[in-house]
Amino acid sequence: MDTGTYPSEWKTSFIIPHYKSGDRANVRNYRPINITPVISRIMEKVVKDQLSDYLIREDLVTRSQHGFLKNRSCVTCHFDFFNCITSSREARKLVVVLYFDISRAFDMVSHSILFEKLYSCGIRNPLLNWLKSFLSNRVQITKVGSVLSHPRQISSGVVQGSVLGPLLFTVYINSICKCFTSGKPFLYADDLKVVYSCYTHELSDMVTKIHLELSSLATWCAESCLNFNIDKCGWICIGNSKLDLTLEINGRKLAKLNSVVDLGIRYSSNLTFAEQTDYARRKTRRLIGCITRNFFCCETRVLLYKVCVRPILEYCPFILSGLRQNDKLKLEGVQRQFTSRTLGLESGLEYHERCERLRLEPLWKRRLKLNLIFYYKLTNLLLHSSEPITKPTAVISYNLRNHHNLAAMEHCQTYVRYNFFLNKFSVIWNRLPANVRDANTLPVFISSVTRLLKDDNALLRLTLTPSFSPYIDILSSLN
Repeated sequence: MDTGTYPSEWKTSFIIPHYKSGDRANVRNYRPINITPVISRIMEKVVKDQLSDYLIREDLVTRSQHGFLKNRSCVTCHFDFFNCITSSREARKLVVVLYFDISRAFDMVSHSILFEKLYSCGIRNPLLNWLKSFLSNRVQITKVGSVLSHPRQISSGVVQGSVLGPLLFTVYINSICKCFTSGKPFLYADDLKVVYSCYTHELSDMVTKIHLELSSLATWCAESCLNFNIDKCGWICIGNSKLDLTLEINGRKLAKLNSVVDLGIRYSSNLTFAEQTDYARRKTRRLIGCITRNFFCCETRVLLYKVCVRPILEYCPFILSGLRQNDKLKLEGVQRQFTSRTLGLESGLEYHERCERLRLEPLWKRRLKLNLIFYYKLTNLLLHSSEPITKPTAVISYNLRNHHNLAAMEHCQTYVRYNFFLNKFSVIWNRLPANVRDANTLPVFISSVTRLLKDDNALLRLTLTPSFSPYIDILSSLN
C-alpha cells in the first residue's frame, strides 16, 4: 500500500458464463460470473471498509444511493421510494416515475474519469496510486467447463465480482443525481428511477421540467461514457393510468409501462402488489415440488425450505404488510402446502400444529416480527433513509400509563397511504408494552419481541384493533 502498487499476480480473473434465458447461442443471454483470487478479496475488503467509512463520514455519497454502503440495501431503497409515492398520492398529486437502465454500466466505467472523481473526493496518494494499479493491466480469461480462452487485457470498467469494484462504481455514478432538481432520484448501484409529482393543473409544467432533466441526464451519460438501454427504460403513472406522455431521451421515446419489475418487486400503478404475490407463489411452489420430489429426509426438506423458499416469500416484508388479505393467504398457503407435503395429510394435524412440529413459524407471525424490527431500526436511525424517520414522539400531552415513546400517527385520506407500512405499524408499535418500545439496543428489542409473540394473549392485544385487522384475520383463517 505504501508503494501504491497492486500485485500483478492478483490481477487475473476468470469469467464463467451463466446462462439466463433465450437463445443459448447468443452471448447476451449469459451473465458473467467473475472469479477473483481469495487473497486479493481480503485486501480489497480492508480498503473498502475504510474508504466507505470515509465517504459516508464526509457525506460524499448522495443520500439517494442505496447500494453497497453500510445500512443501505434494496429494502431501504424500496422504503424511501414507496414512502415518497404514497405521500404524494396522499396530497392528491399525480406521480410519474421514470425508470432507466444503463447498458453494461460496470464494464463501461472510464478509468480516467473515475480517478478524477476519486481525487475530487479527497483521495490522495498512496491510496490513489494503489487504486490506479488495482484497475490497470488487468487480465480476464473465460472458462467454459475445462476450456480456457486466451487472456484478454481489460482497459475499462470496474472489476465485477470484486469487493472494491461496486464501491468504486458508486463514486463514479454519484453525480448523476445532480441532473435532477424537480424529480427525486432513487439509486441502487446503476438502477435509477426518478419520481415526479404534481397537481393535475401543473402537469404541463412538470412535463417541461422532465424534458429538461432528461436532456441533462443524456449529457451526463455522454460525458461519463455511459449509454442507456432504451428498450429497458420506461415510465409509469400512478394516479391516472390513462395518462399519455411523450418522453424522449437521445431522440428515442420512452415506453409507457403497465407494470414494473424493480429490484425484485413487481407492481403496477394500483400498488396492490398482486403481481409480486402471484410471482412469489408460482416460483416457490415449483421449488417446493422440486424439494419434495428429490429429498425425503424431513430435516433436509425444512433446511432447503428455509434457505431457498422462505426468503422469496419474505422479501421486503414492509411491502407485504400492505397486501390484501387474499394475497396474504396465498403466501401463507405456500407454507401450508410445504408442511402438508412434508408431514403427510395422514398426520391429521392442523396447520399451526404442523408448523410447531417442523419448528416453523407461520409466515404472518414472522412478517410481524420482521416489520417491528424494521420499524425499530428506522426510528432509531439504524437504517439509512433519504428522509430519516425521527424517533416516535408522544401523541398526547397529558399523563397516561404506557404513553412513553408512542408513534405519531397520520390521519390518512387515501387508501394507498393508509395501507402503507408507516401508518399501519405505528398502530401496532403503540400497542407494544412500554418496556419493549424502550429497548436500548436492537438485540434487546428483538429478544423482547420474540418473547412477546409467543404469548397468544399478548399477540391478540397487539393485532386486534378496529383500524388494523389483517393479521388477526389471517390468524383466525389459518388456525
